[in-house]
Amino acid sequence: MKAIAIVLFTLLMGKGCSGNGAELALAKLTYTAQSRGVNKVITIQNQDITVESGRGKDATVAVSTISEGDWNDLVRQFDKIELEKMETYADPSQERFHDGAAIANLTVEYNGKVYRSKDFDHGNPPKELKALVDKIFSLISEK
Repeated sequence: MKAIAIVLFTLLMGKGCSGNGAELALAKLTYTAQSRGVNKVITIQNQDITVESGRGKDATVAVSTISEGDWNDLVRQFDKIELEKMETYADPSQERFHDGAAIANLTVEYNGKVYRSKDFDHGNPPKELKALVDKIFSLISEK
């Protein structure tokens, strides 16, 4: 009985899932936020997260592995995103137009294609991306 449950779980977490989440392990997510005073690039690939902050000699890079629990949460949030529609998600504010916020976007590279959101204000993503972006930021110590 236990073996059957494991096989079913494996099938559901693999190709049997209807969304993109099971394929997150094959994707690369990149969140960028840039302005005159901010340069942040967060990359998630193969259960690793890389955070690049700053520019030039002041730049820092931190790499860490995402825990199983956090990875599963990230997969659930990623699964809710419709990659083909990502570029149509509306930005809820335009503070970046007058230096009120850094310009941010989310890019997903998957299966030879690149899906990119419209630019949005750092800290205020489109509602369809909010849970995923919030989860990404919960994985790093700063916001």
